[in-house]
Amino acid sequence: MNRRKILTTLLSTATLVAAAASCAAAPLPPRPPVRDHAAGYEMTVLVDGSPAQTFQHDGGTYVLGELGARYTLRIANHSSRRVEAVVSIDGRDVINGKPGDFRSNRGYLIPAWGSVDIDGWRISQDEAAAFRFSSVPHSYAAQMGTAREVGVIGVAMFPERFVPPPPPPAPRAQAAPSREFEDNLLDGPQSSAAPAPAARGGSRAAKRELDDRPGLGTEYGEAVSSPVTEVEFVRANAARPAALLGVRYNDRRGLLAMGIPVDGEPRLSDAELRQSADPFPVVERHYAPAPACWTPTCGSRCSCGWR
Repeated sequence: MNRRKILTTLLSTATLVAAAASCAAAPLPPRPPVRDHAAGYEMTVLVDGSPAQTFQHDGGTYVLGELGARYTLRIANHSSRRVEAVVSIDGRDVINGKPGDFRSNRGYLIPAWGSVDIDGWRISQDEAAAFRFSSVPHSYAAQMGTAREVGVIGVAMFPERFVPPPPPPAPRAQAAPSREFEDNLLDGPQSSAAPAPAARGGSRAAKRELDDRPGLGTEYGEAVSSPVTEVEFVRANAARPAALLGVRYNDRRGLLAMGIPVDGEPRLSDAELRQSADPFPVVERHYAPAPACWTPTCGSRCSCGWR
């Protein structure tokens, strides 16, 4: 049985799931669209407690961020089963700071019909480093080695495996320790903190390229209170999530460059209107329809208020 240790936030009833270390993913071509809801699950980016401005475009979800603004993630479970939510930002796991890997990294536990707010990168069982929109060079991902995946938030949802309760012990019989209990004893405590970013190194060319990259990332912000505790959790399918949620984010200029209609659908210029004018616009009738106030004897002069 794939038994895992998870952390539950004391204030939000969320859970973190223990896992092995992961390896960094190779650079990928443009990915399919990511959406903020699927299969009865939903994620929302909150800025100062209110939903951030969000756009649906070409099948994907995009969030408008602002440099320096603090945000939190709210993940909702609209199902009758507990789920584990493994979360990554800019390709980094929000619990241990390692490259995102939903197969082995642990996540937050969300109760049935419930939700949880995630405050930041996990520092300890008591604190998190706040999520703040930053420049790409100051993002946590860039500080930890690579900004390749900056600009995306992902959530993998794993429903809990149903484990029937054990039968009551036989009377006057000494029950032997169950295998589950032995496994729990063998599961030692695992480090869960995302390491604080160190000073950036690397070549001058790589540093210059990073410094010139526009748009937003997410920094490792100030410490905020975020108490959690560990609980046990068994996934129904250890390697395949029931749903993958996500949003892509950037500032206004960046979203416009990506073709997102931040200011609404663009208005056509007069020249574009004239170039696209149709001399025979389609009508639903074979003849010119009369106005509502028209009469056969008087035309429009009597009933339409003409003098």
